[in-house]
Amino acid sequence: MDWSRTKTIFIITFLLLNIFLTWQLIETHNMNQISLITEATIQEVLRENNVTIEIELPEEESPGLLVVGKQVELSLDDIPALDDQEIDYLDSHTILSELEEPFALTREGFASELPAFLSTYVFEGDNYRFGGFDSERNRVYLYQAYGEKTAYTLDDEPLVLQLDEHLQIISYQQRYFQFEQQDGEEREMLSSLKAIEVLLNDQLVRMNQTISDVQFGYYSFFSPTGDVQVFAPMWRIKVDGEEYLVHAIGGSVQQLT
Repeated sequence: MDWSRTKTIFIITFLLLNIFLTWQLIETHNMNQISLITEATIQEVLRENNVTIEIELPEEESPGLLVVGKQVELSLDDIPALDDQEIDYLDSHTILSELEEPFALTREGFASELPAFLSTYVFEGDNYRFGGFDSERNRVYLYQAYGEKTAYTLDDEPLVLQLDEHLQIISYQQRYFQFEQQDGEEREMLSSLKAIEVLLNDQLVRMNQTISDVQFGYYSFFSPTGDVQVFAPMWRIKVDGEEYLVHAIGGSVQQLT
């Protein structure tokens, strides 16, 4: 073996590795600098246009993947005993419950009173989040949680509570999802500030407007294919009473109101 030649090859390889690592470090530094400059530029544009952000912008570290929700077949044999109610099936994934005694709520107490009802009367009730109140039909709409986030099925809520004229819950209709991340390569997600930039570029945020709320969640807009729905990560941004959804991966925009 030619040890002199081998030594030379090791030295050259070591030098090339150092050059490669140094180049990677410089590239990473440059990308970070570009990101900082870009964010500073967005902030400057917002200031120049007198756009006010009333809240602290949230950061999100969820992986850039779609989420698949599969409806569970709700069998009374698999559900723990739910007291003081009569349960019937609308289909294999949907139950309708009639309470033997109404459960009272107040308009001011939804947030504090609902958890007690959900944990007592609803299968996996702790996994649902308040979504809204329809005063015309006396209905409370709830969506299911995926981890710490909410999975929104727009116009197709998985849990609907029916109230009487005294704001007492008298029945509810329920479906339940099991969630898992869709297989595939993770993609970089837009930050909340970048999502606002998308609205700026689309002229959906204009001079002298106010951004009052920015929330991250998972949204499904399509009717289920069989018993499966796909949820995409999105930023929900409220601008002077208008609400927009910005796709956190693709950057597409949908107006809600």
